[in-house]
Order: sequence, then structure tokens, then C-alpha cells
Amino acid sequence: MTAIFVILFLAAVAGIIKPYIKGSKRWHFGLAAFVAFVGVGATAPKVEPAKTAAAPKGDAADDGNKAAQGGDTPAQAKQKPPQAEESPSKWQYSEDKDEMRGDVARFASIKSENEIDLSFPYGEVYGAITVRHRKQDGLNVMFSVDKGQILCHNFTASYISVKFDDRPIQKFSCTGTSDGSSETAFITNAQRFLGQLRGARKTIIEAEFYQQGRQQFIFETAGLNWK
Repeated sequence: MTAIFVILFLAAVAGIIKPYIKGSKRWHFGLAAFVAFVGVGATAPKVEPAKTAAAPKGDAADDGNKAAQGGDTPAQAKQKPPQAEESPSKWQYSEDKDEMRGDVARFASIKSENEIDLSFPYGEVYGAITVRHRKQDGLNVMFSVDKGQILCHNFTASYISVKFDDRPIQKFSCTGTSDGSSETAFITNAQRFLGQLRGARKTIIEAEFYQQGRQQFIFETAGLNWK
């Protein structure tokens, strides 16, 4: 239909320029051109405005918002490397119950990272630190070896040297056991030693051994849980 009005419009315009129907005037063609023009406008197909893209919904919209705000999308979150976990403590804990009295002795112990090589008949020897609490004698801290003779006696001014992390070297007096065993030494000022041991990640103990000189044992003491 629009095409017919277009043809009529063009024919009317031609008639305005030069009337080609006998007895017709230019204004006749002008009126016809106007009517044809209106007809073209009335019958021409309407052009709808382009629709804008709809905003994404659900997770896609959330991802887009997070990306725009500088946040992490799920894909980015999956690509993040896992955080390094803290190393587990190397302390071992145990209890010993006195069935007759109902008292419980608590222990925390740790083994040295290194071993020393003592001459025959001992060979390779490792050290240990043990924290003990019993009702009958309270808190005790002991340094021991699995074999060998530590020179810490009750009748001499014996000591061990200790270095907590990067702090200055300290001397702690030590005594032997009541049964005369030379493999274990009791640290005299147990409370002071324990107070510094709690906050130390690395502890080095140097003790003198019979006919072996002074030997050093290294402990990774982080994470001691003792109250």
C-alpha cells in the first residue's frame, strides 16, 4: 500500500512541474501530492527503537558487580594459591596417674633435631627436654640424653648453657638425679627456664659430657602448650 502512495506522490509532483491531464491545474496536482504524502506516512512500517541488553541475572550479575568493584570472582578465587599452614608443634604430651592417690603427673617432651657422635661405647646420641609437674614436687625441667654421662652433680657447681632464639647465651645451674643416673640433669631454676622456653622457636642447649667435652643439642621448641 505504501508503494502505491509513493507512486501517486511522484506522479503528483510531476504534474505540479508540468500538468499532463487536460483541464487540470497545478494546484490540483499539489493537493494530490499532499494527500499521497499523508498516505505514505500513514502506511509506512513503524521502526521500533533498538532494545538495550538486559542486565545479567543471578551469579553472572554478582560476578560482574564484583569485578567492577575490584572483588574476586569465583574463577579468580579458585586461582588463589592456598595459604601456607603453620608447622605443627613438635612437643609431645602425656600424663601419668597415681592410681592409689589419684594424683596426675603431666609431661611435655621434645627430642633434639640433631644427634651427636660420642666415642665408644655410646655412638650417636640425641637429647631431650622434658617439662614435668607433679603434686609432690611441683614443676621440674629436665635435660636428658638417651645414653652418655652429663656432668651435672649435686656436689659441684655444674651448669648448662642455653640460647633461646637470638637472645644472649645464659647459664642455668643443674643437678643430678636422686638415683645417681648420669643421663638426666635437672635445671635448677625451672620456672625461669620455662618462662623463656614458652616464647622460643629455637633452643640450643650445651652441656658437658664425661671425657667428651661440651656438646650442643638443637631443639625446635615453638608451640609449647603448658599452663
